[in-house]
Amino acid sequence: MLPTLEEAYGKQLLSHIFTHIWLGDWDKYEETMQQLPDQLALEFPFHKHYDRESTALWRDNYFSIPGDYFIPPYLSTYQDKSEEDDQEAKQSLLCLIGAFDRIGFYYPLEKEEFPDHIGSITAFIAAATNEEVKAIQANDEELLQQLQNVQHEMYQDHLAPALQALWKTNHQKLSDPFFQAFLPYYMDQMEALVQVPTT
Repeated sequence: MLPTLEEAYGKQLLSHIFTHIWLGDWDKYEETMQQLPDQLALEFPFHKHYDRESTALWRDNYFSIPGDYFIPPYLSTYQDKSEEDDQEAKQSLLCLIGAFDRIGFYYPLEKEEFPDHIGSITAFIAAATNEEVKAIQANDEELLQQLQNVQHEMYQDHLAPALQALWKTNHQKLSDPFFQAFLPYYMDQMEALVQVPTT
C-alpha cells in the first residue's frame, strides 16, 4: 500500500531540515522553519535553541574547523584503520558514489563536499524523498519501493554505523544546546525515516 502524500511530505520536510543543518545552509533552514506553523516548529527540540550566529559558529567548530570541539562529519573517519579496512572503506565510498549516480544525485559535487559527508548522505535521502512524492503522485509502487530500498540500504550500510561511532566518541564535545538536542534527535528520526514499510 502506498503511503499517503501527507506522510511523504512530512518525510521530505524532515530530511530537508536535517540537510540544511548538516551543511550549514541557514537561509534555507530559516525559510523552511518560517513556513511551518509555530506549534509544529516547536516540535523540533533543537529549534528553540536556534540562534543563527551562535548555531552557525558551533556548527563550524564541530564539523568544519579542526580544534578542541571538532567532530569529523565523514563516514570514513569512523571506520577501522587497518589496510584491509582501508580497502573496504574505499570500496564503500565507490558504492556510495554508484548509489548517488543511479538516481542522478550530484549534490556533493555541486556543494564541493565529499560523498561520505553526513550532510551529503542526508541530502541524498532528501533527494530520494522528493522522488518518493512524485512516485506516490504517479501511483508508481515499483519506483516507490526502489526509492525506499535505496534509502534503507544507504542508512543501514553507511550512515548508521558511522553515527553510532560518532556519538560514542564525540558526544561529550557537544556544549551548545542546539546541537546537544539536534544530534540525538537526528539519529533517532533518521532510523525511523528510512524504514521500508512492510506490505
